[in-house]
Amino acid sequence: MSAVELLSGLAISVIWMGGWAQLIGMPVAWMRLRGTRAWGERPEGVRRIDLLAAFLARPTVASVLWGWLVILVAAVGGLGLSGGTLAVIMFGGPLIFVPWAVLQLDPDGLRRLRPRR
Repeated sequence: MSAVELLSGLAISVIWMGGWAQLIGMPVAWMRLRGTRAWGERPEGVRRIDLLAAFLARPTVASVLWGWLVILVAAVGGLGLSGGTLAVIMFGGPLIFVPWAVLQLDPDGLRRLRPRR
């Protein structure tokens, strides 16, 4: 794997892994937040999608970092793992830790969000 391919893979993984984390996490976050005070008593100008995005920011970043780690492992030879196995590890990790992370987050911290201008 050349340096250009590695950098390209890292850049593309931000989009794919971020999107994957959002796809997994949005329904879980919505179910977790919809009955809370942060959801019902949000400040004027703060949209519900803003609450969901703020709630999913850290799990999304963790998913991107996970993807980078798997790409770097693949770049150094894959540790004897096949490409299919690395793909399962890359996309399977967030499938486990994104819902877990969303369920562990405290929704009361979202009441401090400020509206966008």
